[in-house]
Amino acid sequence: MKYIFGINTLLCTGYIGLLVFVFSHLPIQTDLFDPLAKAFEDFEMSDLVFSQPPANENLVSEEVEYLRDPSEIARDTNVVLVNIQFRNRAEIGRMLDIINKYEPAAVGIDAFFRKEKGPAQDFPLAMALAQTKNLVLVNQLVTTDEEKDCFDSLQYSNPMFNETAFNGFANVLTSSKGKGFRTVKSFYPFQCLKDTMYPNFSTKLVQLANPEAYQRLIEREHFVETINWTGNFRKFMAFDAHQILGEIGDLSVMKNKIVLLGYIGQQLGDRDLVDIFYTPQNPRVAGRAYPDTYGVVVHANIISMIMDGKYIHRTPEWIVRLIQFIIVYLNVALFLYVADKRKMYYDLITKSIQLVELALFMGLIVMLMLRFQIKINLTMVLVGVALSGDLTELYAGSLQPMGEKYLRKFGLIKPKDTNNSED
Repeated sequence: MKYIFGINTLLCTGYIGLLVFVFSHLPIQTDLFDPLAKAFEDFEMSDLVFSQPPANENLVSEEVEYLRDPSEIARDTNVVLVNIQFRNRAEIGRMLDIINKYEPAAVGIDAFFRKEKGPAQDFPLAMALAQTKNLVLVNQLVTTDEEKDCFDSLQYSNPMFNETAFNGFANVLTSSKGKGFRTVKSFYPFQCLKDTMYPNFSTKLVQLANPEAYQRLIEREHFVETINWTGNFRKFMAFDAHQILGEIGDLSVMKNKIVLLGYIGQQLGDRDLVDIFYTPQNPRVAGRAYPDTYGVVVHANIISMIMDGKYIHRTPEWIVRLIQFIIVYLNVALFLYVADKRKMYYDLITKSIQLVELALFMGLIVMLMLRFQIKINLTMVLVGVALSGDLTELYAGSLQPMGEKYLRKFGLIKPKDTNNSED
């Protein structure tokens, strides 16, 4: 019990926590580990849950196993995707006229129409937009000061297209902050614009189509929401432009649904680099080589999550810190006992325990996300576990004896009794 409640256990735990904190906040930049860092810069253990085969069926590898069987993931019924490809404005206007006949609950267009292109192009589109019920067009939040928490202004499509439309910002929250990789894992339901809160494009569509689901989102009061990925475009009802223009297929599925128009390749599933992002759905969760999800499909996943109420719950930071303290504290107590009683086998025992703990915690991260939609960031816990063995050995072998020596020197603790001899 002296190791569980001993002062050295508490001091050693505090010293390990301090070192982890200091080294995790040092502003060190080096190119030494760049290849490894770039391969894992966006990786989280929970990403393994969402990784799935490529959207292009020709690229699917049967040798790869995924935590979620794609065939067991239910197809979304809230959203209908329409690939506008590189169709001109007049053709998009005709597509809207056809879509409107099937009475969707709301229509969102993930594309800007900024410059005028002449009456032959602009007039048919403007007329179709004016006839579209619950139309939402994207705009872009702009700021002149990156340090500010609020945006200054908005960039819209040309006013001739925006007269009867609602709007929502399409700025995407990525982990790279515009430097190379653009990995989307979360989104802002609202953002600060001057002195008001402005809605996300996806949030606005849900507000128009399903006020109850919108209200549930409001009541969560989360500034950032982690996206619970349904899947790529094949997990949604999706049509190419020629199918809409030729009224090919059962377009009646659009009735009372949210219809999203945007770019999804020159044909559905084609690889392209236009408005496409890395997401946790990527077949390769680390060292990704090719982005996997088009922007409009990201919006479809967000809408699907809000409509179904299948949110991901983030574990509060204080709980993570408490877990970190408890685990490191118990490790230190056990390792101090091993250092005292089984010193010869210290490395064998401690390294074995650490490996088991690391595997268990990594499995816990995946299991909580997979089974309960709970996201917990145990990075610092894993670091604490990984360092606890060596740092406890350093404490027991050097720091503790040195500390006791100087404390005796200054009379803060009693000197050892050297008169007693063993029988």
